[in-house]
Amino acid sequence: MRVELSAPTWATHLLSDLTDWRKAPVPVAELQPFELPDDAYFEYAWQDAKGDKHPDPDNSNALLNPWWKFASHLTGPDYRPDEWLVGEEVRPQGRVLRLRVPTVHFGTERQVLIYTPAGLGDAELPTIYFQDGKAYYGWGRVCQVLDRMLSAEEVGPAHLVFLTPSQRTVEYAFNDDYLAHMVDEILPTVEARVRCDGRRTAWGASLGGLCSAHLAWAHPDRFQRVVSQSGAFLFSPDMDFDFPFAGNESFRQQVLNDGPRSLAWHLDCGRLEWLDESNDRLAEALLEQGAQVNLVKRNAGHNWVNWRNGLAGGLRFALPR
Repeated sequence: MRVELSAPTWATHLLSDLTDWRKAPVPVAELQPFELPDDAYFEYAWQDAKGDKHPDPDNSNALLNPWWKFASHLTGPDYRPDEWLVGEEVRPQGRVLRLRVPTVHFGTERQVLIYTPAGLGDAELPTIYFQDGKAYYGWGRVCQVLDRMLSAEEVGPAHLVFLTPSQRTVEYAFNDDYLAHMVDEILPTVEARVRCDGRRTAWGASLGGLCSAHLAWAHPDRFQRVVSQSGAFLFSPDMDFDFPFAGNESFRQQVLNDGPRSLAWHLDCGRLEWLDESNDRLAEALLEQGAQVNLVKRNAGHNWVNWRNGLAGGLRFALPR
């Protein structure tokens, strides 16, 4: 697909999935037509002289990025949303529990939401722990996707546990206290209310994917599977988190140094994002150690449209029938 964008008169730069948004914005004077795969989902915006970002006034497509209301999008002729996605009008059919969990690690109560498919509230089931739980529950609508897939007998049932951080970067980035909070406080509280059959999956996106990987790696006695969507595996503790486009891939180094773990991995990443190659290298390191690894790529960037399109694949991996 050939893309030819016309800059508004006030625009100074193009920001997009192809430029990692902030890393390398393209000056309007240097803008050239470019090619995208025919099945691509592509987001972009215009920046003005003040540095403010705006959607493309010539693009009538709906704004689908819940983070950035300035992100316009284009799709290639072969792009199709995942067949298992549901609209906003579809409500979860099962039971929702809302818990408050005290924590000595952070000093403030944490709210936790647990979803169980209809009629299975007392059942002993696998349990999936979602970082950025508010986003997965709301924007992702993963409960409704699970309901649909259960009805079609595509997956088995599970308890879905949604966790929302207070200080996301502080808690998710290389924080042993957060991992201890998960194992010492969250798991016992949750599993006192719903019955886990011993099978647990750690699931997250971006920095939440990195956190989920660290959690399972540190506690392979508790977790057996990891689903990471655009996991931030480029990152290292010594990097600049305000400009997260360079790092030493410290989790990959930990994998290589520690040796094998009895964990299975589902790594899902866009090809139009800066974390693509670091996910490739982590998958290679895990495969070399004999791990089961699914590496799934889509022609999309670092956004919730991409991750929603990967929910069904992650659920199939986490909940095989």
